[in-house]
Amino acid sequence: MNSRSPKGSDPSHPSDERSSTTDARGLTPYTPSVALALGGGGARGLAHILVLEVLDELGLKPTVIAGTSIGAIFGAAYASGLSARLIRAHTEEVLSQRFGLAQALLAARSEPVLKLLNFLPVRSSLLSPHLLLDQVLPSKVAQDFAGLSIPFKAVATDFYAQEQVVIDTGDLRSAVAASIALPALFSGVMRENRLLMDGGLVNPLPFDVLEGTADVTVAIDVTGASKGPGKRPQPSPLTALVASSQILQRSIVREKLRARQPDIYIDVDVDKFYVLEFHRFKEVLAAAQPAKDQLRRQLERVLASERAEMLACDTGGPGEPQRRKYRLAGLRRLTRRRPA
Repeated sequence: MNSRSPKGSDPSHPSDERSSTTDARGLTPYTPSVALALGGGGARGLAHILVLEVLDELGLKPTVIAGTSIGAIFGAAYASGLSARLIRAHTEEVLSQRFGLAQALLAARSEPVLKLLNFLPVRSSLLSPHLLLDQVLPSKVAQDFAGLSIPFKAVATDFYAQEQVVIDTGDLRSAVAASIALPALFSGVMRENRLLMDGGLVNPLPFDVLEGTADVTVAIDVTGASKGPGKRPQPSPLTALVASSQILQRSIVREKLRARQPDIYIDVDVDKFYVLEFHRFKEVLAAAQPAKDQLRRQLERVLASERAEMLACDTGGPGEPQRRKYRLAGLRRLTRRRPA
């Protein structure tokens, strides 16, 4: 099921590929278009793989994808036409080869400092995001936005202007590199005379940049919530530094949701994982399975029981072209929130 719009379609409704058949009421049924926002969260964002699996299993192709940080990595791969199965297999291969990952990280060094990840002694806290992507991205990921099969937006932060930058043209890998460039861990990325860093500093869950691009907006939040009271180990300085960024990102997401909400919001329960615990790949996916199941139910509800319908009506005067009016039947915002 392809919900992308053909050239010349109504820009206010990007999915214009509809059946020509009508029902007894003269209404033309169609599948609502879906826009997907993949948030940032470090290793917690491995859960995005399960989200992509749901889309493939339902035969649903997003109209557009927006991604921040690790959401930009998986978003770029999926927008390049890679299946969720291939993305999962590649990610598992990279992360299961700890020595190979260590070599990749060492190759990505850009300046001397301390220790990266809980298992890897490295004399560098500033890595080159470009070189790291060269090591870990699948080879079939597009080099340029023009080569994507799904429109994609990478969210980054202009360090000096202190504002959001949404990148959707030009070199794809530099855009993703900018989106993942977490300060103190990665060096910044120069692009069009701007120093760009991690998009999570300004927009950890970029569903708002998708406004008006599809009938239904799906947002996947992997920032994690409070771990609650209890005895916890003392974090290392690096872990505490990176986790502090996640605390700020979670606060940003909470404030955004007070102002507006996507149509489907999934808060993935991956709180127990630290941002740099990529070696716990299988555990992250297991913890995210309930969120995958919930997303499937909510999408099926929108696509089936709350099927969208297009009304064709002549609203123009004499000699004026007929205009189409669109309606989503009974669509309400659907969320998966964990108990407070």
